[in-house]
Amino acid sequence: MLIKRSAVVALAALTLACGGEDRPVLKVGTDLTSYTRESIPSTATSPVALVPYNSWNRGSATAFIPACGVHPSAVVERQVGGQWEMYANALCIDIMMQVPIELRAGESRQDQVAIGEAGHFRISVPYSADRSENSSFYAVSREFDVQ
Repeated sequence: MLIKRSAVVALAALTLACGGEDRPVLKVGTDLTSYTRESIPSTATSPVALVPYNSWNRGSATAFIPACGVHPSAVVERQVGGQWEMYANALCIDIMMQVPIELRAGESRQDQVAIGEAGHFRISVPYSADRSENSSFYAVSREFDVQ
């Protein structure tokens, strides 16, 4: 009897914690924990690390990701003195289309960021549950190094 009551209480607490909300839950991931800067003659004058990352919507509703053209407005953060600081973000000029990218429940996409300096980084992707809202949530990748 005690086990049944505990199970019911735990299930009720889990239901309340999750809220049963119909919302997106974006996850961001990188494949590796370390990347190396390389010279790319056609696009860069100094070595860069091209870091691919995946975004996937594990929630039950569409995620709206701010974008510049066809690219999400991801933010690259660098760890400096134990604190996360913005290293780079997607700057968008006015002539570029700034329509949010829609990532439906269960969908994923792959993008990449270019990093030109060595350090310890992570990628943060803002998103919202509504096309008209400002970003309400942030999905953050695991940390990785650039050599």
